Amino acid sequence: MTTQMHQDQQLRLLDLSTRAVRRSRPASHTGGLTCVKKGLLDSRYEVRSGDRFVAELSLRGILRPTASARSDDGAWFFEPEGRAIVVRTQDRLRDLAVVDLSFSDHGGILRIPDGRTYLFLSDFWKGRAEFQTPSGQSLVRYRFRGLLRPHAKIEILDAARAIPELNWIVLLGWSLIVGSL
Repeated sequence: MTTQMHQDQQLRLLDLSTRAVRRSRPASHTGGLTCVKKGLLDSRYEVRSGDRFVAELSLRGILRPTASARSDDGAWFFEPEGRAIVVRTQDRLRDLAVVDLSFSDHGGILRIPDGRTYLFLSDFWKGRAEFQTPSGQSLVRYRFRGLLRPHAKIEILDAARAIPELNWIVLLGWSLIVGSL
């Protein structure tokens, strides 16, 4: 009845389930980023450029969590399926890419439908991970530490700035570090 009343009065319903994303420059146009856990028992992370909010990542589940990510450029799901992670848009639930984790316990191969592939390599004990081209050129680097409240410094290298999917790739990397590897 309340919904009908709002429709009759032409009022816009507010979505109170998610926090509004503040406008900022997308990750592909920023320098160094940091990713911090919002609270000790919280499974949400914020990606920041200096003191500006850039994106948010939330994990649901324990052993192989599903992650949802949101930035100014869109919203995505990172869902486990067997030994892979499927990247989907939240808006149209369309598959964007697959991360095949079967070749290694410390990384995977990101496959985008147009034929491009990127390697994700992680060394948990040294606290670092990165996306690379198949030829070994580094694109995005993560330096992370902390077990109970992990956080990271994210470096986007010049070669990565031309990748149109860079915003969700940055969030995918962090979700792989804290949720899957």
